[in-house]
Amino acid sequence: MLHLGRLRLLHELSVLGTISAVAEAVHLTRPAVSQQLAQLEDDLDTVLIERSGRGVQLTPAGRRLVARATDLFAMAEEIEAEVAAANVEVTGEVRLAAFGSLASTVVPRAVSRLLEQHPMLTVLFMELEPSEGLRAAAAKQTDLAIVDDLVSAEALAEALEFSPLCVDHFDAVVGADHKLAGRKSIQLSDLAHERWALNQSASTYHTFLLNACYAAGFTPKVTASSRNTAVTLEMVRRGGVVAVLPRLALKLVENDPDFSIIPIAPVLNRRVFVALARGIAKRPAVAAVLDALQMAAVDVA
Repeated sequence: MLHLGRLRLLHELSVLGTISAVAEAVHLTRPAVSQQLAQLEDDLDTVLIERSGRGVQLTPAGRRLVARATDLFAMAEEIEAEVAAANVEVTGEVRLAAFGSLASTVVPRAVSRLLEQHPMLTVLFMELEPSEGLRAAAAKQTDLAIVDDLVSAEALAEALEFSPLCVDHFDAVVGADHKLAGRKSIQLSDLAHERWALNQSASTYHTFLLNACYAAGFTPKVTASSRNTAVTLEMVRRGGVVAVLPRLALKLVENDPDFSIIPIAPVLNRRVFVALARGIAKRPAVAAVLDALQMAAVDVA
């Protein structure tokens, strides 16, 4: 007989890639995960996993089983959602992941709305970059993950569904005394000879901007790199650098007289989505969080 818990471990292995990562995600020891996967192979009398170098990979039979199990998990989620819908009050815990600019703008507004409308609901928030959020949602480490289209989701598309949230533009930000300050718009090439602050650790964002600069005919001279947007903005304020940041991230300083925020032409933008495992959007608690996120995104647009 198929064991749903063991199937979930195999599914997470297909997403996370290593038994150690699966063990960490489900809070089990590595031997315990290996034992459960071995038992699944015994249950089905089929080899599902094979060693590849220092790691493991799914056999063709293992990949077919994961593909079929996705529908099974979606059905289980629908059953749980139907049971939960019988409750009048929205309760429980929902895990939410988002990256920096959404984490500092949309998420707090959504959580505030949920505290008012559903006081028995708890939102557990974690900041993750879009690529990390996609893997976490596919592996059921988070219920909802805010992601963007700068990172490919093709490999996880069968396990996830996506709800559009907003379109986020990229603007240039310079100090108030910079020669470009006050311009109604600029071309990216206008920044070709400037010193830049650019987060080089956010690989998809970094690559996106580099490619845009290459297309404009130059390579940016990066003299400051920080994961923290507040640090980047302080370098713009006092360090004489320029930056290109998501418009949502700049909401926090749009009325600060020390900065000049300048739209870029032609427009640079990205589409933002909420990624979640197939079927769980029907859970009342998850649906409530998704609704709150969509309303908050409209508020800050």
